[in-house]
Amino acid sequence: MFKLWRYTLFFLVCLLIALLINLPLVHVLPWVKLPPEIQISGVDGTIVRGKAQQITVNEFPVRGVNYRYLPSCFVLLKVCYRIEFDDGRFDVAYDLLNGDTELSKGQVEYPVSVLTPYLTPLPVDGKPAQLVAKLIWRDLGINDQGVKMNIGDYQLDINGQSPKYDLLFSDHDASLTLKGNGEINAGGVFKVDVRIEPRAGIEPQVKYVLDLIAEKVGHNKYRIRQSGRLPAQLARHL
Repeated sequence: MFKLWRYTLFFLVCLLIALLINLPLVHVLPWVKLPPEIQISGVDGTIVRGKAQQITVNEFPVRGVNYRYLPSCFVLLKVCYRIEFDDGRFDVAYDLLNGDTELSKGQVEYPVSVLTPYLTPLPVDGKPAQLVAKLIWRDLGINDQGVKMNIGDYQLDINGQSPKYDLLFSDHDASLTLKGNGEINAGGVFKVDVRIEPRAGIEPQVKYVLDLIAEKVGHNKYRIRQSGRLPAQLARHL
């Protein structure tokens, strides 16, 4: 009799797991308290794997979303998913013990023209405990009376934890050699120090822009030194 109950219990547990794995996500979402700024449409899949036509975060559309559950981090008492979409990917982990949400292994690439209307205010709440990020500006261009000039790819690395974040500026073998650093402190106070030098010659359009925004420190050599405070809508997240 004991063996029968043991097998029955084992069968019921397996059945429950199978039902949960195959439970459509649309039946789970109504029980998940998402912030009002986040809306999900076109969901098709289970809690383990599936897709969504679009996720809107504070009116910013993220399209072509595919998600899958990552069981490897369950031993750490976290619920993890790999999120892939048209313009990038990232991993998200929810800590079952303290309720923290962690984003990692992210790679996102959007045209600046797409991002600009959504830069303020940021569609997030809370403050990052630690930040490691890389921002690559591809095909930076100068528009001179309708004539566009591509001056290459440039990179900003951000590393640190609240209340101080270090900045590192560099280029990707671009037209301008760019090297510099900076920092952002609590309250959004920042300072940057960047040196710029053309690799070979300098176009009039580029020289005109550099003369406007930078300090000339030598023949075709420039320096940008700035300090100040970030806008309040950005600073409140630091």
